[in-house]
Amino acid sequence: MDYIQPGHLYSRILDNIPWKSGDPNQKGDPRKSVKWIDGLRGIASFLVVLTHLARAWDFLLFSPRDGPDVPPRFLQLPIFRIPWQGRIGVTIFAFLTGYVCALKPLKQRRNGDVLGAFTSVGKSAWRRPPRLIFPATIALVISWTMAQCKAFVVANRSDCWWCRYASPDLAPTFWEELLRLPENFLSVWTNGYMAYDDHQWALLPLLKAAMLVYVILAALMFVKFKWRLVVYLAMYLYFHQDPSKDTETFQMQAIYGMFLSDLSYEAGFKEFIQNHKWGRRIVAFILLCVGLFVCGYPGKHPEWSTWSNYMLKAAHYIFPPEVNIGKRYSALGVDMIIFAIYISPSTKEFLANRLLLWLGKQSFAVYLVHGTLLRTVLCWMLYGISGQPYQDAPTDGNGNPLLDDKGEPIPPHYIPLRAPWVVAISIPAWIALVYVCATLWTNYVDPFCAKMTHKLEKVMFEEDEKSVEALPLTSVPMPMTSA
Repeated sequence: MDYIQPGHLYSRILDNIPWKSGDPNQKGDPRKSVKWIDGLRGIASFLVVLTHLARAWDFLLFSPRDGPDVPPRFLQLPIFRIPWQGRIGVTIFAFLTGYVCALKPLKQRRNGDVLGAFTSVGKSAWRRPPRLIFPATIALVISWTMAQCKAFVVANRSDCWWCRYASPDLAPTFWEELLRLPENFLSVWTNGYMAYDDHQWALLPLLKAAMLVYVILAALMFVKFKWRLVVYLAMYLYFHQDPSKDTETFQMQAIYGMFLSDLSYEAGFKEFIQNHKWGRRIVAFILLCVGLFVCGYPGKHPEWSTWSNYMLKAAHYIFPPEVNIGKRYSALGVDMIIFAIYISPSTKEFLANRLLLWLGKQSFAVYLVHGTLLRTVLCWMLYGISGQPYQDAPTDGNGNPLLDDKGEPIPPHYIPLRAPWVVAISIPAWIALVYVCATLWTNYVDPFCAKMTHKLEKVMFEEDEKSVEALPLTSVPMPMTSA
């Protein structure tokens, strides 16, 4: 019988809990120079969850105060309001898309492996759509199936306006519902609309942002570093003046991610940062404080507070007309915060701790599952599973809605929220459930999607690809026409 050392099982458990830090003797671990982006991704996904909770049950947190003449609540104050009013989570995802997509090709380009860089761009550009579409489609089918089982009835009857808005209404017949499934798959990858899980709206612009990065990488492959910086700045300013919807959230962040990814390999910049420790700390602190303040710009009624009203007036000089000012300020603030993190080794070290890395690993799964779980399981916990008491809006004998004293239709009698103690227990328990489901998704669904993508590669890629990769650039025949 083998001898088991005392405490072996105990130590193994401690080594695998997500909040335990790594080996303290491994200071300066080179892997942590990149791992910080995973920690940042974990924070962003958690903020998305908090935002949707606030949107559903305390929408006034999106305003600087509950009314023009009402003192602000603590969670409505600048900086403290950031987790609840949202906007920065998806913005961070877009930045990380640009940073991560550019990281490997730029490294290969700087090492002189131009063919390898082009190969990485080609492979990554091909893999990106299925790695997004496969899991998103599985999430769609799950949400559609739950809808057929009437899982969204409670949400549709609750007094939560956002749950009613975001929950699907079933078509009159099952055949129509079968037709809606492929229609929603097509629409979410065409215009971002999804009836069964509206949180998937961001996946299409994130995919487009990734493709923008790959195109720019291919165009800049033979450009010198200083001129690449000029191109990044020109592209950033180009999208800044573009008033199209969400350019600040996706395209600008993707370009900014490319810029910082490229800068991370510049030895001169690293040396400058190391040689100016106190200057770096002061700049990082200022950028962090200003960025957090800017990110707190209210999404609703900025005119209700003096500080946000000044920002509203300043926006007319900073941003193009007819844009979403809240998203513009969020993008600007996020860029400041990220650069503060970027030049702060201690902050990067903090973001590379095991808990945040674990949250980052689950981030995509959390994004896919939390919306459906919110409008089903959480609504069951907060309103009951019976869908009662509920009464449709009253109508006259001809089916016309009855009007109140103000001439407006009388609304239905919605199910009221349960007692505060039920809410206090339900929401933390639901968040834990979200991360349990996300962990299962990451462990089983994501590997399945990766295998499906790999099978497509084996079927569709050139058979002699590996042999071509191994050849030096001068040995690869350059075809006169496209293959």
